[in-house]
Amino acid sequence: MKLIYIITTIIILLFIYHRYHSDYMIYIDDFLNDDDIRDLKNHIKNNNNIKRNRNNLLTKTLNTDIFYKKKYINKISELVGKNVYKSDIPTEYRLYDKSQGMIWHSDVLLYEIPQYECVYTLSNDSDSTTDYIDHWKMKHKIWTKPNSLMIVRADGYLHGVNPVNKGKREIVKLIYTPTDKINKRNINAFNMALNGDS
Repeated sequence: MKLIYIITTIIILLFIYHRYHSDYMIYIDDFLNDDDIRDLKNHIKNNNNIKRNRNNLLTKTLNTDIFYKKKYINKISELVGKNVYKSDIPTEYRLYDKSQGMIWHSDVLLYEIPQYECVYTLSNDSDSTTDYIDHWKMKHKIWTKPNSLMIVRADGYLHGVNPVNKGKREIVKLIYTPTDKINKRNINAFNMALNGDS
């Protein structure tokens, strides 16, 4: 009887531990509907504000609220288990084309409550994958499909992007936040992200 109690307790604790990390990394297919995909592609195509960021990726700052429509806000809120809103950090288009990828890192806590940094894959015929290490110390490798969204909680899992050796990968980076209160300890990082230097 005592053994059953111990085993049950361990199982419950493991479940709680796993549940605690349920919003750290979420990957979903088929995020935008066809009309919004078309509008997004047209917006990117008509945007000539191209620059290279500090990782030498071609980028464009986007002035679109496609990802912040009520239906998408509601969907993300349901997935992460808390109400989220549009962040002040601009939405950004990035092209990975024969790139070095992105080294292992954990996203900086820009707000007082962890924000959700999202990568929407617009197109991908590359060999690049996104890797992350979960709370069980297991390594995962994901090839992100077009029209998928990867949601990463800030100050959470270590993750990185492998180099593009062939093909290309187009993504849109955006942030949802459960609060507008900025983390003043990381104000420099917040200002960099605000200016598109992240």
